[in-house]
Amino acid sequence: MSYRTKNVLVVGIAGVAALVGAASPTPAQVSSITWHEVGDPGNEAWDDPRYPNARFRGRGSVGYAYRMSETELTTNQWIEFVRAYGPYAQNPFDLDLIGIGISGRYVGGELVYTVNQAHEGVATITNWRYAARFCNWMHNGQVNEAWAFERGAYDTSTFNDDGPPFTDQDTRSPGAKYWIPSMDEWMKAAYYDPDRYGEGQAGWWDQPNRSNEPLISALPEDGGQTNADLNNKFGWGPHLRAGQYPDEQSPWGLLDLSGGWYEWTEEWNSLNSGDYDRYTKGSSFDDWDWSVADAIYYGNNSASPETASGLGVRIASSIPSPGGTAAFAIFAVCFARKRRRR
Repeated sequence: MSYRTKNVLVVGIAGVAALVGAASPTPAQVSSITWHEVGDPGNEAWDDPRYPNARFRGRGSVGYAYRMSETELTTNQWIEFVRAYGPYAQNPFDLDLIGIGISGRYVGGELVYTVNQAHEGVATITNWRYAARFCNWMHNGQVNEAWAFERGAYDTSTFNDDGPPFTDQDTRSPGAKYWIPSMDEWMKAAYYDPDRYGEGQAGWWDQPNRSNEPLISALPEDGGQTNADLNNKFGWGPHLRAGQYPDEQSPWGLLDLSGGWYEWTEEWNSLNSGDYDRYTKGSSFDDWDWSVADAIYYGNNSASPETASGLGVRIASSIPSPGGTAAFAIFAVCFARKRRRR
């Protein structure tokens, strides 16, 4: 199966080779995040006459190219942020911070976090505000200083603890390199296909795997297409690991848009008076009605930005400039030659 984008980037702490081949003005990245470019700027919005009263009709048009992480952030990716931010956190053992399967303790006066073996690679949960701090940290090149978590993509000084209503910054700051996706960005990445009706003939799918048929909830070995609802059948365990259904991809190559956890967006639920909740998209490992939750016309849930229960996050980012790659590649080659001479 072919996909529109060929621009896929996997960067690890030791991923110099990947960085040389794919550009980034700031090489520091969380280990093993795979990025997929979502192109076709200025695409048509979703406007399906079958659902005249659907909440998000007329949405999903994005006027620029951007990237989305292939899956929700996992415990192995999230723990890098937790280790960096934990020493500055008001409560370093806050469950909304450490998420799923991460344990924290003091050892000889030093704060130590580990991923429980049973939760390796599992999609983690977090609240909107910690996700915003994660984006700030990424934006600032993963600098392990207090300021790096508080500004950049989002100004955390706008976060109030006595809401609702909340005064949290509505959307990312201009120039943000990493952010929580908007509703339009999430919808486009999940359902919009530039080749929906043939090459160059764009359109929208009902489901996030290039299909109009509800996905099958079952284990991969049993012919499943999503882990949505599996908690109700099997309970916790490895069934929540990210990327278990590699064939169920969006038109842009994203995985797990069905299942995992409901995913945060920037969008406020405007049906409430004032800013109380942020919308989420997708379906959940614990969701009994995933076939509806996965459908494009469904409004999904919304939650307080302080809430983490059953909520994960997939990160969006700007597309790194080619100039950044060239400069970094030259630096890497020169540095390697200098070491060889020595």
